[in-house]
Amino acid sequence: MNRGDVKVSTDSVNEFWDWAVGRYEDRLVRDALLELQETAGLIILEAMFLAWLGRRGQVISGSEQQRIREAITPWVEGVVLPLRQQRQAWTDNKSMMINRRYLLGLELEAERALAHLLINSLTILDAETGSSSDIDQNLVLIPELADAASRAGVTDMLAR
Repeated sequence: MNRGDVKVSTDSVNEFWDWAVGRYEDRLVRDALLELQETAGLIILEAMFLAWLGRRGQVISGSEQQRIREAITPWVEGVVLPLRQQRQAWTDNKSMMINRRYLLGLELEAERALAHLLINSLTILDAETGSSSDIDQNLVLIPELADAASRAGVTDMLAR
């Protein structure tokens, strides 16, 4: 697969996005990931991306994880986090309820763009059958999942 192949990239983005949304709809998965986002600064979609790669049998290297971070950090810090912070600031403000709904839509679009950045940061290999071990080997590269117990929980949830 060639990273410059737009169709392959779009297909991969759609496949990853659909899988991530499906996992995120599970309340237990969502709550656990949000807790790690809040307490450890986890970038949820990054963790889901590495888990998705592992499920497909693609284990990445430390340098590939560094390339992922370099690709997504400006977007996360400049777009995703400010949108989230503003939405949270308006949470208890009834006069901002409609604006907050608009922000939720913008956040979703920003996350979808983040999915594109993630996919385009690596060459996505043809899918094979991955294992929990493949997922864990990828997730261990995320500094926010350095705690083995937290990582094991995420691996277990996203391996299902």
